[in-house]
Amino acid sequence: MSSPSPDSPANTLRTTAARWTVRRDRGLSATESIDYELWLAADPRHAAAMQRTSAAWSLLDRIPESAAAPVLAAATRRRSFWRRTTAFGSLAAAALAVGLFVWSRPTPADPAFSVPALSAPTTPRLVTLSDGTLVQLNTGGEVIERFTAATRHVTLTSGEAHFAVTKNPARPFIVQAGSLQVRAVGTAFNINLQSAAVDVIVTEGRVQLTTGTTDAPALDAGERATLRRAPAASPAAEPVLVVARIDAAAIAQTLAWREPLLRLGGATLAELAAEFERATGRRLVLADPALAELRFGGRFRADDIDGFTHLLATTLGLDVERAADGTIVLRKKN
Repeated sequence: MSSPSPDSPANTLRTTAARWTVRRDRGLSATESIDYELWLAADPRHAAAMQRTSAAWSLLDRIPESAAAPVLAAATRRRSFWRRTTAFGSLAAAALAVGLFVWSRPTPADPAFSVPALSAPTTPRLVTLSDGTLVQLNTGGEVIERFTAATRHVTLTSGEAHFAVTKNPARPFIVQAGSLQVRAVGTAFNINLQSAAVDVIVTEGRVQLTTGTTDAPALDAGERATLRRAPAASPAAEPVLVVARIDAAAIAQTLAWREPLLRLGGATLAELAAEFERATGRRLVLADPALAELRFGGRFRADDIDGFTHLLATTLGLDVERAADGTIVLRKKN
């Protein structure tokens, strides 16, 4: 049986679908999102081709990093396509298909509800705790949520996580990372739990640190605290806590793993609206309260609020209004 011509309609469709899959993986701009939706709507075969291509593309995420790294290095030397994906650190991370889907998840009624560990991901992802707090987990990061009626307690068991805490003065938010405890009401901070140290950077607001039973100085936005554990040769020595100012460039470099893709992981639209405002400085207003509780999975660029709202408009049938100050209003169509 002869192979189809490279210029045949079937091959052309497969090639086009593959290109859209790659572009979705690195994140579509607002203009690209419109072009993509128009292409999908032009022929039902286009959506079917995208499903096939995306399914094959997502299988690459199962490649272990140890096997993917040499492949990526070789591809980089050949100046192939993969040289554009080295920022992700591995072939598996670069091959994750970008998608967006909506579902409904019941909120636990028991104030002492406890969830199992959010297991260590193979790439950074965004998860939502039961109080609405957004947690971005870096590769290898793992947290355990144990909330009660009085406190919101989270244990960072491994890796690195950035917390954007939902404000609730009546229920302080406490993160335990090794021997360091970080206490906040409504703020944002990053914790990196390492074998020899725990590193905390406050990106918004203020937190109170505690080492063992001793309160340390409060940490403000733009400050970093590093608690170095006692060396194995001197187990009786006290850990050393160092606090210093950190400039915006150093913060951006340290937290570069968070951008530019968000893995939504069940976040509500209200939570995503807050996240997009942090990333872009633009407000996303939900005119209908029911929209706030919609939950989303998949991945999307944190800095592409226009592309995100366009996708919501086309997939959920919403009206999008844009004000002169950049504010975007979403509402259900009449």
